[in-house]
Amino acid sequence: MLSKLPKQFYSSKNFRIFFLKNDKESLRISISKKNFKLAVSRNLIKRRIKEVFRINELKVEQGCFLVFVFAPFSKLKYSDASVEIVNAVKSHNL
Repeated sequence: MLSKLPKQFYSSKNFRIFFLKNDKESLRISISKKNFKLAVSRNLIKRRIKEVFRINELKVEQGCFLVFVFAPFSKLKYSDASVEIVNAVKSHNL
């Protein structure tokens, strides 16, 4: 993992988002096995987050979004999670 992360620009009980300026990937998702025991549930959350970024075209030319997902995220509906992610990313001035 990264030795030193930049300051997050969005944090809630569901997830935390960082922006890495000098990275070539557009999205990284980190989900703890401690909070989500089954690989099926971790993969479902990753697919949902990737889909939100794809549908809303939240990619950047340079840099990468790093999303840390917490346990309460699994109780969110897809639409609620989508709104929260989009608002968080769009509030960050790129």
